[in-house]
Amino acid sequence: MDSQEIDQNTFSKVAESAETAYVIPGYFNLSYLQVTLKNEEKLKRDFLMYSESKGVIFCCPCLLFGNKSAFATTGFSNWQKAEERILEHTNSSNHRSNIIKMKDRGNTLGRIDNNVVRQIETQRKYWVNVLKRVVAVVKRLSSRGLAFRGATSKIGCNNNGNFLMALELLAEFDPFLLNHLEIYGNPGKGNTSYISYNVYEQFISIMSRQVLNTIIQEVKASRYFSISVDSTPDISHIDQLSFCVRYVNNKGKPVERFLCFLDQIGHKAEDMANAVFSVFKKYDLNIEYLRGQSYDNASNMSGIYAGLQAKIKEVNPLAKFVPCSAHSLNLVGTNAVDCCTQAVLFFDLLQNVYTFFTASTHRWKVLNASIKGLSETRWSARDDACQSLNKNWSLIINALNLIIYDETEKTLTRNEARGIISKLNNLETAFLSIFWGQILHRF
Repeated sequence: MDSQEIDQNTFSKVAESAETAYVIPGYFNLSYLQVTLKNEEKLKRDFLMYSESKGVIFCCPCLLFGNKSAFATTGFSNWQKAEERILEHTNSSNHRSNIIKMKDRGNTLGRIDNNVVRQIETQRKYWVNVLKRVVAVVKRLSSRGLAFRGATSKIGCNNNGNFLMALELLAEFDPFLLNHLEIYGNPGKGNTSYISYNVYEQFISIMSRQVLNTIIQEVKASRYFSISVDSTPDISHIDQLSFCVRYVNNKGKPVERFLCFLDQIGHKAEDMANAVFSVFKKYDLNIEYLRGQSYDNASNMSGIYAGLQAKIKEVNPLAKFVPCSAHSLNLVGTNAVDCCTQAVLFFDLLQNVYTFFTASTHRWKVLNASIKGLSETRWSARDDACQSLNKNWSLIINALNLIIYDETEKTLTRNEARGIISKLNNLETAFLSIFWGQILHRF
């Protein structure tokens, strides 16, 4: 440099992107580092450097290869005419000549920080390869609904969860990942490893947003859609409203997609309607294209005057309501059983048989067969219970007889077995077992 020697620490490159003009009082505007062409294309003036200590800007090529302009000597600080002067300097022949010299020098000799650039690129590729393996594990565990975390977050521990277990499994066949886990496996806080729960939780969040955006795009592309809404308490006893959409995709196939959960909405039809409308607004779904709505048979959902379906029809009369077929069929079965005392007693007997044998490992071993119990919500469990009773009828009778005549058993147990076998030996019980076995199998 002919004019003067400039200390390297004097300069600092300003932000690469200067779309928003931030003014430093008495100094310069970040917008000077960017120019907008006539075709609205924005280009960065990366040849300019700002000196924080002097409060002026320099032109790097002109400073290095010589120029009589203030941009190459004392520095430019006439901020009132900054745009005009910068543009004038940019179009000057000396500046363009220096730009070409700088590029030719770079093409011939390369950058003076080539080793640093090479090291940075090597590190970048290394961590990209690590993240590729992390993303693959996150995708597999998420698609199968498996838990990620364990009791600890240490590599080599048996209780470190599915995520770290999957990485350890891959490392057995991947030398790169094995070397990474050996070096960065248990780095502790403040050290980078990209295998901590903070990293994979960010990936889960990114993937969930991408999946949700894809669903919304498909719904908008198909235009017409229907909704299915239902509420149920989760494991922490908090009521959640699940929101699903149904539409025909671009392949002509009807698909159903889960959209979101809404927490603690309330059970009033008006509250649920406001929640549904808020979902439409949040995901920019046009309710005018809603053509169907399906809920269970509860009055707050299916009521024709004040239910959720009525609230939505006030906004869009074309949104036809179709009650949930599974719930309707479940109600038919429940009410059919409740109307018949013998049927109620029969299903109580089914549950008593299951409870009696599963209450003791010894009794289960004596039975030596598989029997099923009932479920409060799934009617298919009643079919499983009936089928298991019909299939293992003789084994159950034999096991009860063995328990009745076993003097080592408690008197209460023997009496309970005697009561069950007396009910099973009734003709009505045998008939109901066959009858409900046929009905529930079709049901």
